[in-house]
Amino acid sequence: MLNNIVQNHLDFIVFICALLAERFLPLVSWYHPNHILSAIFKAIGQRVYKKTDSKQYHYLAASLASTLVLTVIMIIVVLLLEFAFYPELLSGLILYLCLESSSINKKAIRIAKLTKKNQKSTARELLKPLVAREVKALSNPGIIKAVMESVILRTARHYFVVIFIFLLVGPIATLAYRLLTLIQQAWRTDIAPDSSFLTPLKLILFIIEYIPIRLLALTIASLKASKKSMHYIKHYGRHFYQKNTGWLLSVCSASLGVQLGGPAIYIEQRFNKMRVGVERLPSADDVPKLLNTLNQARFFWLLIIISVEIIRAVLTF
Repeated sequence: MLNNIVQNHLDFIVFICALLAERFLPLVSWYHPNHILSAIFKAIGQRVYKKTDSKQYHYLAASLASTLVLTVIMIIVVLLLEFAFYPELLSGLILYLCLESSSINKKAIRIAKLTKKNQKSTARELLKPLVAREVKALSNPGIIKAVMESVILRTARHYFVVIFIFLLVGPIATLAYRLLTLIQQAWRTDIAPDSSFLTPLKLILFIIEYIPIRLLALTIASLKASKKSMHYIKHYGRHFYQKNTGWLLSVCSASLGVQLGGPAIYIEQRFNKMRVGVERLPSADDVPKLLNTLNQARFFWLLIIISVEIIRAVLTF
């Protein structure tokens, strides 16, 4: 009977094991496959991108480059899944490699502790791999604001959206989405955020993330300061340069009572992004509060997923 239960719910067991492994046994970034892939994607971007080219060429070059890379990797993975003896286990491995949350949280806590000790240089060095913006001139509040925004957006994309796609569509779509985010991150290190070269990727990711990002934002809004959060979404989120990002920053700003967003420097160019909120600037003590808020949202949706699985098991029993 136990064997039958395991066989019938093997997908869900593997899913839970992948979440636990990412939480307690995260891979070090230096030997994570994402590190190697990011280096490859960055080299491809440097080879293809030329600032002086026209917008139409940028659209075409970015679309073809990302499609070619994605197609090659996806064909290999599909063949592995097709011939794998236990494809469920390989699917769990794909989910484990696509998830990224606990390592970011640990870095955020460490950066917060460094700013408390006024060790800004070390904090900036730890922050640099987490953001695309320049960090060399950031003050302590600027460092905290940047790391909080990075934690919010990375947790949303690399955890909640990944799980959403995995449960609804499967491991192949999850891997494809994660590769697209890696390509965008790799290209943004040398390319300005308003470049037409990044537009195709931005559009695709915006469409994919539209529903899961808003579900996460509404979850955070329902946990704390719901009226204020909805006001911020209407006042800031709908007018932010990227609406998915605007929704998340709005609800987090409202729930924590701090100011997020604002101007940032990318590749020695200042971009006057909208400030979200009129409250105080964030401090190091706000980082644990943010992580606690995100953990509450994580726990809430995990309970829903487990409840759905239990109901499904009872109905099929």
